[in-house]
Amino acid sequence: MIYFTGGGCYHPDMLTIGAMKLLQKADCVLYDHLINKEFLQYTKKDCECISVGKTGHGTSTKQEDIMKLLITKNRQHIVVVRLKGGDPYLYGRGSEEMAFCLENGIDCQYVPGISSAIGGLGFAGIPVTERGLSSGFHVHTLHYQDGIDHLDYKAIASSDETEIFFMGSTKITKLVQSCLSAGMDKHTPVAIASHLTMPDQKVLVSTLSDIQQEDITSFTSPLLIVLGKTANRHMQLDNTIHLPYYGKKILLTSIDETHWPVDLLTLEKGVFVHERQVGTIAFHPENFQKPDAYDGLLFVSRHSVEAYFHSMLQNGYDVRALYGKTVLCIGNKTAEALQEKGILVDHIYTSRKDFFANRTKDNILCISSTTATLPVEMDVSLCYEIEPLPFTTDGAYDAAAATCPFSVTQLKESGLSLSTPLFTFENRTYEAAIANGFTNVHACHNSKEAILQEILHFFGEENR
Repeated sequence: MIYFTGGGCYHPDMLTIGAMKLLQKADCVLYDHLINKEFLQYTKKDCECISVGKTGHGTSTKQEDIMKLLITKNRQHIVVVRLKGGDPYLYGRGSEEMAFCLENGIDCQYVPGISSAIGGLGFAGIPVTERGLSSGFHVHTLHYQDGIDHLDYKAIASSDETEIFFMGSTKITKLVQSCLSAGMDKHTPVAIASHLTMPDQKVLVSTLSDIQQEDITSFTSPLLIVLGKTANRHMQLDNTIHLPYYGKKILLTSIDETHWPVDLLTLEKGVFVHERQVGTIAFHPENFQKPDAYDGLLFVSRHSVEAYFHSMLQNGYDVRALYGKTVLCIGNKTAEALQEKGILVDHIYTSRKDFFANRTKDNILCISSTTATLPVEMDVSLCYEIEPLPFTTDGAYDAAAATCPFSVTQLKESGLSLSTPLFTFENRTYEAAIANGFTNVHACHNSKEAILQEILHFFGEENR
């Protein structure tokens, strides 16, 4: 089964619920160049994700190769998703590909996406229709398959409706001159919009006569051109002017699959979020240390809680084995993890240093992934370790975040600029950031919510 759906206008909140559900169940995703790569985070770990994008002046996948690949992947997988930018049926060749698959006996389904011709322009403050200004709209392409310009410029010139043009980055001059030659009013509003809903969105509003004197060399594809009165609504209705930190990019890392609490961050603040899992927890029940011989246990993180309880069960123990033991932990999140197991801790320490400075018992078993950070010798149950996961960075970021020393090391090895503002948990993570050479480090209270609040505060200070 192949589903043809659209990834919207790039903006993370313009992916439809239907498209997200399809990505979650997909065994294979064939995606285009312009889709937001962050959408691939919704796929399963073993999902095969293949780029089949086309670029105007770069490496492109031939259409015939895409057709062949659709047949091949349908044979190999149960659910294949063909993910296109915008909507598959609006200059996306979605109907051609789906018809080809149907003719070859493949079950298919179309799931709509949000086109930049409506959603992207609307986000930039350019409605395609408005009472008293435009009663309708037309969508054209300036890319001609046979190389011949088929546009009816007389009809365009006499129209009172909004005229939208795709793929016009190299044909703006010809379009303007053709419209003027056909008699279009030289005062007709024109908008050039580049990278709509993306962090680097740019919009220029001019007139048909003046646009020829404007410097538009910085406007690159994907680009839309709009002719019509609604273009003048941009300055008033532009969404980005109501979002305090529009275009800011943050990189949030973790060593588990728990997402950061960023549900409304892009919608309310305009911050573009890039989440990366940089490591995974591997349990090692074979390294289980029985609690019997110890007066108490020290859990250093919520991962140590999960790992030790997993190891207990694998070795024939359960929570009753901790009866009468002193249970200590580092950090409130670790205490919450123990409480979920039915354990109320006896004492919460702020850091490992705090524990060693104030401990009252010596016969304590430490549950950790390493002995390297212990300032004194003590017994350790190494029942888990952190394994690195490959991940990609997407250019420069306005801020990054790390919640453990391992994430800090992974960020450095990924090539993240050491001058990037880095927000970390206090103590060990902050110290690891300094030791790794990061020069703009901000220590926060040990919660993801606190880190996000500090990042927003930092952006606010920058704006002053």
